[in-house]
Amino acid sequence: MSEKKLFQGIAHIGIKAIDMDRAAAFYSEVLGFELIERIKPGDVELIFLKCGETVIELIEVNDQRKFGDGVVNHLALGVKDIFQAVAWLKDHHVECIDEEPREMEGGRYNFFFRGPSGEKLELFQG
Repeated sequence: MSEKKLFQGIAHIGIKAIDMDRAAAFYSEVLGFELIERIKPGDVELIFLKCGETVIELIEVNDQRKFGDGVVNHLALGVKDIFQAVAWLKDHHVECIDEEPREMEGGRYNFFFRGPSGEKLELFQG
């Protein structure tokens, strides 16, 4: 490689979604992502949303399948107060994998939950 860095970072993270309206509402209304673009360039619809510097791409799935955890196991969202964030999720009837935040070494915490298409998500307080 030359002096210029060939790879510049993550452009976006793709997440399969079964119900695009429900998924878009979840990521924007519950998790606070901002809608960037909603397009249908071919057979499936794509929705791009942003939170901080992170962009996700919701990808429509037409055959109504559910997905197990894949090669990319989960998407982690950073939070300042994990206990407040967990209460917010529970108030919005989000499916929680964990009962309570788990304390890790160094005063860090994490908490796993599911998105509207069964995707595995994590809250992380570092």
